[in-house]
Amino acid sequence: MAAKRELQDAGRTLIKSGAIYFRTLAANGTPSTSEARPSDWADIMEICFDNREADVGRFLRRHFAGLDISSLIRLAEPAPPVPTLCDRAVEVLNKGVVAFNDSIKMRNLSPAEERMLSYGFWSIGLVIDPPRLDALPSQDFLATIGSSNPSYTGWPPWMDARLFADPESRPKVLSGAFEFLVISSVSDFSSHVDFARLDPKGEFFLHRLLQDDGVASRVAPGKVMDPQLMIYRVAEVLAVGIAFAKALGWVPDQTQLGFAFRWQGLKGRTLTTWANPFSDLGNVYAGKAHDQAVESCVQFSLDTPLSALSQFVNAATKRLFATFDGSTIPLRTVDDLVNRVFARRLA
Repeated sequence: MAAKRELQDAGRTLIKSGAIYFRTLAANGTPSTSEARPSDWADIMEICFDNREADVGRFLRRHFAGLDISSLIRLAEPAPPVPTLCDRAVEVLNKGVVAFNDSIKMRNLSPAEERMLSYGFWSIGLVIDPPRLDALPSQDFLATIGSSNPSYTGWPPWMDARLFADPESRPKVLSGAFEFLVISSVSDFSSHVDFARLDPKGEFFLHRLLQDDGVASRVAPGKVMDPQLMIYRVAEVLAVGIAFAKALGWVPDQTQLGFAFRWQGLKGRTLTTWANPFSDLGNVYAGKAHDQAVESCVQFSLDTPLSALSQFVNAATKRLFATFDGSTIPLRTVDDLVNRVFARRLA
């Protein structure tokens, strides 16, 4: 400690104000207290560090009493990163595929239906944030989902499966969410495989047969993918997600939507506009896929207008199209196709 005030005796200064005094042998060869000299500072610093080390030791003993070394190591480990909205959407995908496989095991499938399971599929995982962790599956929830779907196409995502004649295809509550599996094999029209999981806390999963593989009368399964059809479908998925969240009461400017997409069974396919050969896309983008699967993810606010969704449709599909030998589709073309969906003029 430095002296705070000066001390004098008979006009002689005994203690200087601001000086630091230290017990030393250097002054007269015997233990005495005198003003610290340069050679004393090493000892002073060592004493200070020893005292601080003792203070730290007392602090640790007081606050970590009873903890062993392994417990202290766990306390020192960094906290795991908080999952992003895309991480959560991919988790919905992964869990949904497991649920789909479990549901398939419970069905007695015909040979034609079994064969469809080897075709190409695409999956969607939707997460609405913030979640409603206490929400329970109810008929009101299911009715809201069914009535709010805008149905821009004849076979919309997360369709109202309550209307199916086959009881096995109607929604059932499993593990806190509604699930349904629709399998329809029609040789001269359009076949479908649709599995959905609808969780009222704000998680939705859809696993469906690629439209390209469900029309055997027009194109052979596993051979092509129509980029125009896929843009239509992805645009509809985003719009239906918005409709669901709004109808269920999420606040638009306080809510985020995360969509994860996965396409499987791509290897060997050619990007071809088979559904509308006279489309503006033509066959310019007739690249071939060499990877078996592709994933992508997009997220945006619930208050995003439909007129702004083309940028997110483009972001969700550009990795998919690039798989076909680097094919790209201009944003203006995507924008035009997306607008056709919402204007209900797909012909």
